[in-house]
Amino acid sequence: MAGFEFKETMSGTWRPAAGGDERPIEFTIRAHAQRLMQHLFDRKAEIEGRIKMAGFAEDVPLSGQLTIDPVLGKKIRYEFDFVADDGKRYHFAGQKDVKFFDLTRTMTTLPGEILDERGAVVGRAGLTFDKNDLPRFLASFRPRL
Repeated sequence: MAGFEFKETMSGTWRPAAGGDERPIEFTIRAHAQRLMQHLFDRKAEIEGRIKMAGFAEDVPLSGQLTIDPVLGKKIRYEFDFVADDGKRYHFAGQKDVKFFDLTRTMTTLPGEILDERGAVVGRAGLTFDKNDLPRFLASFRPRL
């Protein structure tokens, strides 16, 4: 059975764990699941895209996985890796904790952490999905044959 794909952009700010001012962050992903039945079983989709983190990663590729489980698991989890401007690999981990009584806010707000290769937190981020972007987001859903 065919899968699906969609595109999403989230933006906000990040702050280095060592201190300093908040800086802009934005990522755009294309999420895709090869087979719908497999996705319904494991809730996973592969992601690829680009991340921009001011002063850290100026428009670099990312790849990873998205767990889409808003009903049963009440979460949407983003996990991806990228190589920053310093040439080192980093990991972004963030999760939307879905609450049905606060659906709009919890489906559009993504707190996350940026971790180094050892798993140490190097930054924290707060991103949001721009509700004005909803028509473009919905229009990006496509079957994947």
